[in-house]
Amino acid sequence: MFNDECNAKMYEMFAQPLFKKGFFDFYLKMQQEGIEAARKFWGMSATNNSVMPNAGELYERMIDFYIILGFVPKTRYDEVLKENQSLKEENKFLRGIIRELQTNLFTEGGEKAQQIWQSSIDKQLEMNKEIAKNFFELFRMLKGGNE
Repeated sequence: MFNDECNAKMYEMFAQPLFKKGFFDFYLKMQQEGIEAARKFWGMSATNNSVMPNAGELYERMIDFYIILGFVPKTRYDEVLKENQSLKEENKFLRGIIRELQTNLFTEGGEKAQQIWQSSIDKQLEMNKEIAKNFFELFRMLKGGNE
C-alpha cells in the first residue's frame, strides 16, 4: 500500500512544524468528537444491557484509555517544541559568540598584519639607506682612488 515515494512524502510533511501541530490538533479534535458521539450513542443504548453486562463501565474505561492515548503525542510534541525553542536560543547565542570571536580575530589579525607590514617597510627603508650610504662610500673611494 505504501511505497518508498509515499513514505518519503509523509516524512517530508511531518518535518514541517505547522503540519505537525495542525495534524495533532486535528487528531485530538477528531478523537474528542468521536468519544462524545460514542458517549451519546452509548447513553441511548446503555439501558439495554442484555448484550453485555457492565458495558457502560467497560466503555468508560475504554474512553479513559483512548483519552490518555490521544494526549500523549500532543504532550510529547509540546515537549519537543519547547526543547527545539531552547536549542534555537542556544544556537543563536553560540552563533553570536562565534561571530564576536571571528570579529576579534579579524581585528587582531588586521592589526598584526598592519604592524608586520609597517615593520617590513621600516626595515626596507633602513636597508635602502644602508645601500645608498655604501654606494656613496664606494663611489667616493673610487673617485678618491682615481685622483
